[in-house]
Amino acid sequence: MQTVLGRQYFPVRPFDTLRDMLDQCAALYGSRTAFRYREHPQADPVTRTYEGFRQDCHALGTALVQMGLSGMRIAVIGENSYEWCVSFASIINGVGIVVPLDRLLPEDELFSLLNRGDVDAILYDGSFQTVIQKAAGQMPKLKKLVCLRPDHLRPADRPAAWDDPREPAAAGLYQLPDLLQYGRWLLAAGNRRYLDVVLDPKALISLLFTSGTTSTAKAVMLSHANICADVRGLAGMVRLKPGIRLLSVLPLHHTFENTCGLFMALYVGAEIHECDGLRYIQKNMQEYGINMIIGVPLLFCNFYQKIHDTLIKTGKEQLIKHLIPMTQALRKIGIDLRRIIYKKILQAFGGGLQMGICGAAPIDPAIIRFFDSIGVRILQGYGLTETSPVVCGCNSRVFVPGTVGQPLPGVELAIDCDQLGENGEILVRGAIVMEGYYQNPEATKEVIDADGWFHTGDLGRLDPKNHCVSITGRVKSMIVLKNGKKVFPEELEYLINQSGFIKESLVWGDKDIDGDVYVSAKMVVDRDLFVQKTGHEADDNVIKQTLEQLIRDINASMPSFKGIHYYVYSFKEMVKTTTQKIRRPIEIAQISELMQKQKLKWRELTGMNLDQVERIAAETQENTPAANR
Repeated sequence: MQTVLGRQYFPVRPFDTLRDMLDQCAALYGSRTAFRYREHPQADPVTRTYEGFRQDCHALGTALVQMGLSGMRIAVIGENSYEWCVSFASIINGVGIVVPLDRLLPEDELFSLLNRGDVDAILYDGSFQTVIQKAAGQMPKLKKLVCLRPDHLRPADRPAAWDDPREPAAAGLYQLPDLLQYGRWLLAAGNRRYLDVVLDPKALISLLFTSGTTSTAKAVMLSHANICADVRGLAGMVRLKPGIRLLSVLPLHHTFENTCGLFMALYVGAEIHECDGLRYIQKNMQEYGINMIIGVPLLFCNFYQKIHDTLIKTGKEQLIKHLIPMTQALRKIGIDLRRIIYKKILQAFGGGLQMGICGAAPIDPAIIRFFDSIGVRILQGYGLTETSPVVCGCNSRVFVPGTVGQPLPGVELAIDCDQLGENGEILVRGAIVMEGYYQNPEATKEVIDADGWFHTGDLGRLDPKNHCVSITGRVKSMIVLKNGKKVFPEELEYLINQSGFIKESLVWGDKDIDGDVYVSAKMVVDRDLFVQKTGHEADDNVIKQTLEQLIRDINASMPSFKGIHYYVYSFKEMVKTTTQKIRRPIEIAQISELMQKQKLKWRELTGMNLDQVERIAAETQENTPAANR
């Protein structure tokens, strides 16, 4: 087993709880702007200082404790907002356990997770008013409902405002502004029930459901110690200055945005700008002069594509291609002119963008290198909900595109393989590792062994020279051939997706009757991009010929045992989780079921339009008498 311990590059303030950290932030940055946001996309921005945020957390926490919610499980659901941040921070710092929920969940899954999380109260956005009231009607335990932004409700749906903040309504339906007012009144009257709570760093404070169906989603238990260790680790390897302007884009219920985009940002004294919505990202970056953004690969790929398309339209693509080697050569002798020469490109994103943090999925290293060449450093990282979440990342000292960098300070990482440079499962040990899965000790024992190593289920390799980690796949998706050789689907999927007209792809192994394993692939074709890239119409014959050539080219570039044997294509997007990860088992099972129903073998199905095959199967079933089905 190869092991490496994360290295600290920068000094870090000590703190054991997030309340300690927020108190430090208020003392250090009290009058600085902590949040800038709009109540509506057309409204003027509102700001809140670090001290103001701390006071709001104290007021809300005091109100919730006074309402009898101490030690309770309290769900938060809604779009990113200042109110969401206040709710989350106040709950974990003296009230009880927060259960952040995905706002994109279907109603039945939302109800299931409310039940599984033993939720006692819920703070929600106005758009959830009807569904939350329905949930309360079905769940006797769910007695207190708090609307985060009541001005987003229709007047008829708003809870009655309190005439007197000292007399909260008894109906169980509340508005956040009323609770803040109530909490301020309690604090002024000397109520310290919230402020005097002694926090246990190891106690459960956050219950987070992993992506998956309600039956397979696991509830991850995180503590102050977990999240604080991750924030300290990030601060020890990435240098950010107070006042840096961050745009909050990713959903706050995800630990990636929650730890990095909220608590890490607050730790360094950043200005957090709540994005008005995905279609307003570029506009917000320009008006706020954003310096930093945290995102998934799709976000940075879209930025790259916009730049590329603009350069083509303006006829400057070749000019930039010639300028980049020149500015890169100047950097090597200490002359950095990137932000001057590429000023017009950077102005499209506000002119102030300096850094991006990318996670959740692999990103093309060429995109990272391009942005670095024009003056924007994108740091790719790796982590899981179970690790609070960041395990490792490229940092302010070590930047190796194509890798996810080094482990965080205080994190011990291992590759479960004795051969240097070979693939093995990634294991993690340290304070960032979760307390376990809620009410599931068996599942906890499966992933955390007796020595404290958390088994991630991800495959990777470690560079012994720079201690950087490369992610190579998933243990569960790895294809093991009959001769024992291993194929990593992610490697092939990456090559397929480089075509320029494939939206997404899925590679897996199927067994034939003799037990031989053959590598199969499903590709989702983008019609418009296909026409644009190939210059041909997107009809089935042309697509089949183009894909055949693509597969031949990929196979020629790989060892023969890794070659793709069979493939199908579709125009429909694959089934995904709310975090946009392909549900591999569901996709594979659907194809297998279709082949069985239509009595097709791979040699007959390969190269076909799967949408057409499914349509024929559906028509056949409709025309078959029920007695013969």
